[in-house]
Amino acid sequence: MAFKIKIRDRRFYIPRAIRMQEKMDLNAFYNIKTRHGRFAASFIIYLGEKDERIRIPKKIGQDLRLKMADEVEVTRISKIVRSPTPKDFLNKNYIDLFYFIPKKTYSNLPVICREYTKMHKKFLECWYSSKGRPSELSLKRFVSTDFLELCGYYQAEGSKLKLRARQGRNFLFTNSSPRIISNVVRKLFDIGLEPEVISLYCRYDKSLAKRGAGPKIRRFCSNLGLNGARLKIRSASRIENFVSIVAVTNSLFGETIMNAMDYFRKRFAYKIKDSEKELCYKFLRGLFDGDGSIFVHRDKSLHIRIMLYEGRKEYVRDYANILQNLGICGKITKVKNKNPYILTVNGNWQVLSKFLKGHILSLNIKKQEMLLNAINQHERFRTMEPLFLFADGKSMATYELRQRTGWKYGWMRTWLRRRARERIITLIRKRKINGTLNNVWRLSKLGTEELNTLLTVKEGLKRLHKD
Repeated sequence: MAFKIKIRDRRFYIPRAIRMQEKMDLNAFYNIKTRHGRFAASFIIYLGEKDERIRIPKKIGQDLRLKMADEVEVTRISKIVRSPTPKDFLNKNYIDLFYFIPKKTYSNLPVICREYTKMHKKFLECWYSSKGRPSELSLKRFVSTDFLELCGYYQAEGSKLKLRARQGRNFLFTNSSPRIISNVVRKLFDIGLEPEVISLYCRYDKSLAKRGAGPKIRRFCSNLGLNGARLKIRSASRIENFVSIVAVTNSLFGETIMNAMDYFRKRFAYKIKDSEKELCYKFLRGLFDGDGSIFVHRDKSLHIRIMLYEGRKEYVRDYANILQNLGICGKITKVKNKNPYILTVNGNWQVLSKFLKGHILSLNIKKQEMLLNAINQHERFRTMEPLFLFADGKSMATYELRQRTGWKYGWMRTWLRRRARERIITLIRKRKINGTLNNVWRLSKLGTEELNTLLTVKEGLKRLHKD
């Protein structure tokens, strides 16, 4: 089947007889193969509910060497069918992005998604309609679990989608930290976005411009690997220091990230399986790096508070439930501020250990250093110093512990009883030393975890001081 259609203003009609013959559905996507002389090209169209003219994309018109009133030969019309959506978001420890791509947009228009292979990797090609003209999105299908850090970043600093004008349904991420901006851009590249799709808007204070910061900011933006035409750098009077906005002007991508963010937040707030704890920690890393802070009192108490700021009540409740499922209790308070809700966690030994074990603050060196110092100054850390003698699975007698620590017999006996009550050490046998029977102790599984926490703090502080 082939027929010719006359082009007017790069638009054409598909005759009613052809639509009836091909049984073309108005709410479906079609691949149109065309020919103009010796040039051939194909493009995707969405007919829509109304019988409107179909617009030929500008690039296709250039490939076909079309003029204003040329005739185009349509050689084939084939319907595009959406691939089946997977039943789970995990596939061999990789996240399947196809799970989060909606079947319909917020405007109730269908979304077509097909899989293809490029450089031995599986990609997704998606089309969604806007007034009969489909737009395209290309993403990797299987991405690493570090994608959850991007969801956490977007949960903290991203613009949440609203049903307003079309400009409000794009992916927008705003932050004043160059490190966080570069992290987000790198993660967008990791999921398969092309540099031509990502835009970056930088605004910096005029006082910084007087100190010669403009060239440094331009150098930072150009080193991100984005298209130069997508960079817009200006000085402004209402900006304090430096602010950047990462934008992807694609509503389907914004909806996909929003779906993933909502899904993981609600899933972790409801229940966290043991196999999903590491996934939850990665989500919290991005969240606390974007909106979290740690505060240590400078008085003798050295009390530690870890805080998270949020403007929506439903979100901050989910954050509290996520931490509750990890065994961390938080308190929600409302303040008169830009972010009216604050989730506060008091940093006792168990809380600090869980934040360290999950590397929740590890993306920010300053926050991680404050966490390590807080654990190092904690009374429990000094109390647990004899555990270092049990390293490498050693067993120690009471007499040997006294000799190595220099403690009196009464102190050592009290310490051993308390640690045995906490199930950190276990009594394995008795041994005669210098004619006296001595208890021989060994670390339990819980004690090994406690020792690993102490070693992590020591090595982390040593590394930070060396840098």
